[in-house]
Amino acid sequence: MLKEKNYIKILHFFDNALTEGGNDSERVYLTLDWHFNNSVLCIDHLNIYDFFDHNGDFSYSDNNSLVDQYSQLPSVKYMKLIENIMNILKHSTKNKENNNNIINVVIKVLKRDNVKVVNHESGPINLLHDDILDSGSYCNIVRVSHGLVRKELKFAYKDDVVLQKRIRYEFENMQKLNGCPSILSVYDFNVDTHSYLMEQCEKNLWKHLEDEMILSFDERLKIIMDVLTGMAYAHDNDIIHRDLHLGNILKIGSDFLIADFGLSKDLSLQRSLKSSVTPKNNHVFVDPVGISDFTMLDQKSDVYSIGKIIDYVFTINTPDPNHIFKTVVERCISRNRNLRYEAAQEILIEVNSILDEQNKADAKQNSINKIMEDQYDSQVHEFIVHLTETDELSKFIVKYDLSTFWNLLLKFESSYQTLILQSIYRSFSEATGFGGWKNYDIFAEITYNFCLQMEDSSTRKIALNILEEISNIRFTAAKLLLKLHE
Repeated sequence: MLKEKNYIKILHFFDNALTEGGNDSERVYLTLDWHFNNSVLCIDHLNIYDFFDHNGDFSYSDNNSLVDQYSQLPSVKYMKLIENIMNILKHSTKNKENNNNIINVVIKVLKRDNVKVVNHESGPINLLHDDILDSGSYCNIVRVSHGLVRKELKFAYKDDVVLQKRIRYEFENMQKLNGCPSILSVYDFNVDTHSYLMEQCEKNLWKHLEDEMILSFDERLKIIMDVLTGMAYAHDNDIIHRDLHLGNILKIGSDFLIADFGLSKDLSLQRSLKSSVTPKNNHVFVDPVGISDFTMLDQKSDVYSIGKIIDYVFTINTPDPNHIFKTVVERCISRNRNLRYEAAQEILIEVNSILDEQNKADAKQNSINKIMEDQYDSQVHEFIVHLTETDELSKFIVKYDLSTFWNLLLKFESSYQTLILQSIYRSFSEATGFGGWKNYDIFAEITYNFCLQMEDSSTRKIALNILEEISNIRFTAAKLLLKLHE
């Protein structure tokens, strides 16, 4: 938005450039009427008064300075008035070179306040309100078109050679990572304006976590996996970020992309551009070693930042500060840097390993739940066969008091029934445990009911042998055996 201070400066500048005759104590004569009458604008308007009235509902006088006439305008009308004056000058056939110089000077002042100036070779000049979507310490993010923005040096730093090199270096590092879908894509560095184009995001991760009060485990995991994928790719390509935090992770659709490599470093190159030792970004995501000396930040500092981000994402808006990646976080942020992961790829491997174990645990519990309900499917089949092959089935039956296991056993093919019963025969006595006499009754119930359901077969004989052995120990089993022979 054009500030009042710069607006008044522009009016004074126009007055000095467009006033003829007299001095400060005499009547002034603005030359805008002359320029207007020598332009194509007069074709569509009755006169200059009609032009100003039609374009912004302004009154106009040739005999009063622009400052006197318009210094008290409401701020919302600043840009329209300046746009009118610039268009009269642009379309005038008189003093073309001088008019262009006036226009270019005004454009420079407008850009100080980030006013977007559309000035094509033909057609009117249009002034548009601030197109800046975001702003950093030395750069602005400016809207270009739908889905595309431009990162450029702020006006105050446009001639700063060090920052010109820094933004070029940032672009080069990000361009090396363009093959990764978890790194923001960049395009077309402009050597004249020291700017480049990049994808437009919806919001950064900090804003997303603020907006979404309730996030599922899978939604949190998606964020972390995208960050790890991007940082692993960067580290694999010898690029360290050194400024990774929630504000530099951007959301596009359902994906989260790493951006802002303005403080990044290519470990494969020796550069003349030196990092500053000035303290930077002393927030919770930066490795403490870099608070006093930014040049100390390295790949393990990125690891520290990743750990902090993982912990933040999995604990925000949750009552429990613990999560399955707590040990990963502790290793990432360890004060003993020798204990930290070497790079993001190691964190990604560790996280995937934890997820694999979690998936196995979930699958195991799912199988157990089905077995408790006498449900049979391929998952249950594989689970029982594995217990059989490791002779752990009898212990499992005792642990979960599966006296109805015979229902499930009947659903297996006869060859598997044989293997299962043989495993029980070998291990049931040990599985009952010291003093666990009642546990024998579980196996008695299983074998008795299995025998009732089966005709004479090799599998029935194995079950009968188990029941006979138990009957020598337990009276209840002896009664069941007697029933079978009645």
